[in-house]
Amino acid sequence: MFKSLILLGFLFLLRRSNGELSQDKYAKYLSYPSVERFREYISIDTSKEENLRYAVDFWIRQAIEIGIPYAVYSPAGKPIFVATVEGTDPSLPSIMLNSHMDVVKVDAKEWTYPPFTAHMDSNGDIYGRGTQDTKDVGIQLIETIRRLRRDNVTLARTLHLTVMPDEESGGYHGLKAFVKTDEFKALNVGFALDEGLPSSDDSLVATYVDRRPWQMEFTIHGKGGHGYTMPVGSAMEQTYKFISLVMAYRETQKQIANSVKTSDYGEYTSVNINMLDGGLAPNIIPSSIKVVVDMRLAVKSDAEEMESMVYSWMQEAGNDTEISYIRQEKQSAATAIDDTNPYWVSMNNTLNDLGIMITPVVCPATSDMLVLRNLGIPAFGFTTKSNTIARLHAKDEYQNVETFLRGIDIYTELVKNLGNIKSEIIKKTC
Repeated sequence: MFKSLILLGFLFLLRRSNGELSQDKYAKYLSYPSVERFREYISIDTSKEENLRYAVDFWIRQAIEIGIPYAVYSPAGKPIFVATVEGTDPSLPSIMLNSHMDVVKVDAKEWTYPPFTAHMDSNGDIYGRGTQDTKDVGIQLIETIRRLRRDNVTLARTLHLTVMPDEESGGYHGLKAFVKTDEFKALNVGFALDEGLPSSDDSLVATYVDRRPWQMEFTIHGKGGHGYTMPVGSAMEQTYKFISLVMAYRETQKQIANSVKTSDYGEYTSVNINMLDGGLAPNIIPSSIKVVVDMRLAVKSDAEEMESMVYSWMQEAGNDTEISYIRQEKQSAATAIDDTNPYWVSMNNTLNDLGIMITPVVCPATSDMLVLRNLGIPAFGFTTKSNTIARLHAKDEYQNVETFLRGIDIYTELVKNLGNIKSEIIKKTC
């Protein structure tokens, strides 16, 4: 018994010692300026629209510190930040380095650490909303520019660092409005780099096309009344029919998803019922119920055929079921991932030289790049989050501090090579 207690005590001290050593190993990074800026940016709660101005102030301060010109545009009421590094040959189309300052909402009670404190644990993992989506990319890109300026590196092409305000809600007050302005056209964008996906191993991925988002609110009607009655054709009965159809289609897509590789997101349509709303009181049968369905269309899905299916669901629910599209993208162009695209060749070669394998994949969600690709501007979604558990929009979103810092090294080489491409693209999109 006494020996067992000694052994338990030793194991406790060993674990405690390992934890302290681990903490000491990573604690030094907290004083790195790039990490300080990352944590400061995470601490700005941009899930609230009123806090976007603080994020803009942050970006203005970065541009002033580096000594590069900047501008803030608001074509649709929300601020868009643009900072510019002039290239030696302004006749060449520019490189757009894009990210977004907004983040999705959080339920802080679900998190291990408060989501806007950027807490770093003993493993060097920094927790916070935006650590993966996508404040990390913004900081890594500005740190890349900071490093290039520090080392007096000049590029042939002009760089435009752009930070959008509302990617998470569709970009209607951000990039979608901005691309219609003379200010955007003056940027002369030839290629764009934006947020990408985490990788579970040492390799990295690049997204070249986005699935099309269809977010729909259905209003299903039926007979209401007192809670003691059981009317035929109540709104809930009709909603049950509707949900059964949606879930039956969802099951077919799950079967496809289970039959392909995990990364083959473009082969199937994701379908989820994300919101239900109805009822006034426990003893009142509701006369209408709202159902919000979120679909991300497979790459080969025909938009007209999908609409026909959606309307067939509505007919089955009956009683003049209504639909309101929260978001509907019918087109999503793809950027070429072959030798006709010098930007792809440059990215591929750069990462290969760094000993990193890169795989092109379909983006399972939607990014601002859909807007640019549909304009004929080649664009890739890319991030340096290797060996990372994907927690975009989830609780305990995090990024390891060493992964974050390594990302700056990768972006620096990538941007240097992209910025010195002299040839023009032959085929922008396919």
